Amino acid sequence: MRRWFVSYTLGMIVGAVLFLCSLVAIHWLGPQLWVGVALGGSLLVGCNIGLEVLKRHYQVTTPQAIFRLLDWS
Repeated sequence: MRRWFVSYTLGMIVGAVLFLCSLVAIHWLGPQLWVGVALGGSLLVGCNIGLEVLKRHYQVTTPQAIFRLLDWS
C-alpha cells in the first residue's frame, strides 16, 4: 500500500513537471512538444485517479491516516 501511494504521488509530480516544462518550451522549440504536454497531462490525471481510488479503497482519506501510512506521525 505504501509503495503504491508513493509511486502514484511521484507519478503526479513527474507528470506535472513534464506538463509545465513542455508547455513553456513550446514557445521556443516548436509545436512538436504538444506530445510532452499530452503525456504529462495524462500521467498527472491517471496517477491522480489511481491515487484517489487507492485512498478510498483502503479508507485513507484524512491527513492523519496518510501520515500514519507514511510513518510521519
